[in-house]
Amino acid sequence: MKLPFLGSRLVVFTAHPDDEGLAAGTMYENHRAGGKTFLICATSGEKGKSHLARPVSDAALARIRRGELRAAAKALKIDRVIFFGFPDAGVRANAARLYAKAVPVITRLKPDRIVSFGPDGVSAHWDHITVGRVARRIAKKLKTPLAAFTLTPEVIRVRRNQKTMFLKRRKFGKYAGIPELREGDIKIKINAAVKRRAMRHHVSQFGTRPPFAELPKTLRDKMMGYEYFVEEKI
Repeated sequence: MKLPFLGSRLVVFTAHPDDEGLAAGTMYENHRAGGKTFLICATSGEKGKSHLARPVSDAALARIRRGELRAAAKALKIDRVIFFGFPDAGVRANAARLYAKAVPVITRLKPDRIVSFGPDGVSAHWDHITVGRVARRIAKKLKTPLAAFTLTPEVIRVRRNQKTMFLKRRKFGKYAGIPELREGDIKIKINAAVKRRAMRHHVSQFGTRPPFAELPKTLRDKMMGYEYFVEEKI
């Protein structure tokens, strides 16, 4: 495993509020190590309605989810949250605009490293994949190291046996298919209590369920102990 990248200027580039959970503990540890973290969220997550207790409009859910992310960011000691406001489930169609908007913002932030999605998008969501592609282009342009989110080895093994689930998701048009998940070469020990506390702010998505409730408890616990990343070659 490579050494962690803590105590530096990180730009974490995500697609939706709650995506930051993939690096929540790492962002908190970066703060503890004296670093600065800037979180960019491409959308406001207004289409994430499948877990809502009662229906709300897209505009209302966008406001709710922005508020949830700001509360989670406060718990994680993130220095700044930036929303770009691109349409949820529509990032792929706006990839060129996303790149044009993100380049000057990230350039001004002068990161030591960018953290975002890899080619698999973790879940194969097109918004994730597109944000990852844009992050790669920017990292290459700025000659900045890039790390991609990934899951714990145990969860990756489970996901590789869930092909039917991913194929069912594909019919909705938001997903590319079965993600080719990669095991990480960067492993960071995190504070499980801090990560859980931050993720609980996403009430619109998790309700009273624990984050990653679809996984067995033993696997959820493993996701709360360490976070993994792939060092990308750019």
